[in-house]
Amino acid sequence: MNKEPEERTSARALAKTPVFVGALVGILAAAVQGLLASAGGPEAYGFCVACHTRDLVNSAVNALAGTSLTVAPISKNAVLPFLTIVGVLIGALAAARVNGEFRVKKGSLTSYAWYAAGGVLFMVFALLMGGCPYRVALRVGYIDIVAVIGLAGIVAGIIAGTKIAVACVERGE
Repeated sequence: MNKEPEERTSARALAKTPVFVGALVGILAAAVQGLLASAGGPEAYGFCVACHTRDLVNSAVNALAGTSLTVAPISKNAVLPFLTIVGVLIGALAAARVNGEFRVKKGSLTSYAWYAAGGVLFMVFALLMGGCPYRVALRVGYIDIVAVIGLAGIVAGIIAGTKIAVACVERGE
């Protein structure tokens, strides 16, 4: 009788380890990618905030204004296309609420303007370089100079963002 609660405890402990969760998510992502590719989607079209947001916005504009902006074929053919972005936002909110990490930060109008400008610049540069880091890695493999410059920009952005985040934490912001 004591084995049942002990087995549940060890299963819960295993489910909380980053290696197990990472492996599980990787296996599920590979399975979903296989299903997407077999449904007619390109192999390099994975989860991408830039590409999926572009498809979401372009489809909305196409439906409302009758234009013909570019939308990836897999997004055109999906029943509920590109709702991954909405799902990520809802999932992040739910995870933060469940883990007690959700909090609203109050800031000035200037800080909100800088945050919005950063988001716009992220999207512009992500789409200029070809989309997500996965696609950049594929293009670097083909020695595409734009992708090499984009990869250098990603590295520089990570370094700069990390330094800014560390400086904010040290100042107590």
